[in-house]
Amino acid sequence: MPEKTPTTKKGLRARFLLPLLYALPVVFVLGLCGYMAYGRLSHQGPPVRKISAAPFATVKIQGLDERLEAQLFAQGNALRAAGNDLFIEFRGEKGKLADVGEVSFMLALRMPNSVMHSIGKVMRTATPGQYRTTLDPGLAGEWTATLSFSGPRGKAEAVFSVQVL
Repeated sequence: MPEKTPTTKKGLRARFLLPLLYALPVVFVLGLCGYMAYGRLSHQGPPVRKISAAPFATVKIQGLDERLEAQLFAQGNALRAAGNDLFIEFRGEKGKLADVGEVSFMLALRMPNSVMHSIGKVMRTATPGQYRTTLDPGLAGEWTATLSFSGPRGKAEAVFSVQVL
């Protein structure tokens, strides 16, 4: 009759922990891959900020053949010192949206012995005549804004004052 060898508690524990030791890295890698796949498949665009219904500034600007009106919209009714999503619309004399080509927008704060600039890259939207940019002035105060365009309606520039809160 074969002799039974007594199994010790250490032997049972090792038999139980050994598969767990091999399975743990596999479960970790599978979990990491699942997390990355979930992030890619459920990707959502950047958060949409609510733009005010009324423009905080309206500027008249002379195009090549007609006088245009640029309306500037932001969150709330003014620019903030940080994190502004700025929406710019150009409208013709009849109130219709007008595509003006390449647009640039710059803020300048003049202080004694220095000038501070805030420049945002202006991008076209899907609708001709509407543009969007982000600005981060950094300081509150009375800034000088320069809005310019160059394109099918000529080349023009408007300089105006903007209050940053």
